[in-house]
Amino acid sequence: MDLYPKFWNFAFVLLILPLITNCRIPDEPGSSGPPSSIQLLPDNVVKTSSSPFGSKGRGRTGSTDSKSFKELQLNICNSGYAKCFQKGKSVPEAGKLIYQTGPNLVTINEVCSNDIAELQSYLAEAWPQDYTYSVFMPAIDKSRNAPYKCQNQYLYGGAVIGRVPGSEWKGFNAYGGKYVTQDSGNEGRTFACAYATGDHFACTTHLSSTAKSTALAQCKALMFDAVPYLKGLSGASGKTVVGGDLNLKYDKGDANDVQYCVPNGYTRKGDGDVQHVTFSNDLHFGSTKKYGLSYTDHDGFLVNLTT
Repeated sequence: MDLYPKFWNFAFVLLILPLITNCRIPDEPGSSGPPSSIQLLPDNVVKTSSSPFGSKGRGRTGSTDSKSFKELQLNICNSGYAKCFQKGKSVPEAGKLIYQTGPNLVTINEVCSNDIAELQSYLAEAWPQDYTYSVFMPAIDKSRNAPYKCQNQYLYGGAVIGRVPGSEWKGFNAYGGKYVTQDSGNEGRTFACAYATGDHFACTTHLSSTAKSTALAQCKALMFDAVPYLKGLSGASGKTVVGGDLNLKYDKGDANDVQYCVPNGYTRKGDGDVQHVTFSNDLHFGSTKKYGLSYTDHDGFLVNLTT
């Protein structure tokens, strides 16, 4: 009897077993519903789209290069409770930066629901011939099991705001949910996602600020579970961008290194602190730029990409 084939089969199993046991395998979408690491909350999602701004604004600042794709990540600290709150001044400051940089996509954290229309209008002005959309998802007030509110009693959370060329607009889908893994604080961390039909898929989130291990678990739940599930649900393919304040840093010596929540096929770029933008590899990295802001404790973080 030839024993060599059996020997090599056994050796192969021993070789790959450690790789299998250490691999983060995402939940698969299917008839059983969303992945176990997240809970979708469709009734809490607020979505808006706007027709082209037209000639009433200051003129286009968005790139004329059809291959350019810019993502602007912002944390505007506008809840009214945090020490960095500056009585709403961070909203027009963020709006000016949106208009100045002319991004394709804006991801925003620590924003109130009544701020979204104003911020979206700046993006619409930057792209006057294009459609814009917004998806807002509130954080969850655990004590009430209800949406978290800003001091002004509007909802508090995060938003995705994007643009699609007027000739290519086919509408958009909006999604939002919360993570099953949460820290001991009262703010239940959530995510907001949008699929601009045929153009791009995007999400934002603001993760736990008190426990890095919890933040990493939430980050993995978003990147390995929620994103592929929602892309499958919506039929999205192609360019995907996730921006947010992850409360995690890039540190190869840290067990909670943010790089551990970057799936194969994606690239992450950070601001040197806790804000990060992760994008699918069908987008090509160009450069990053930080913009100091006076009315929030986070820089504006721009990532320049091309298709």
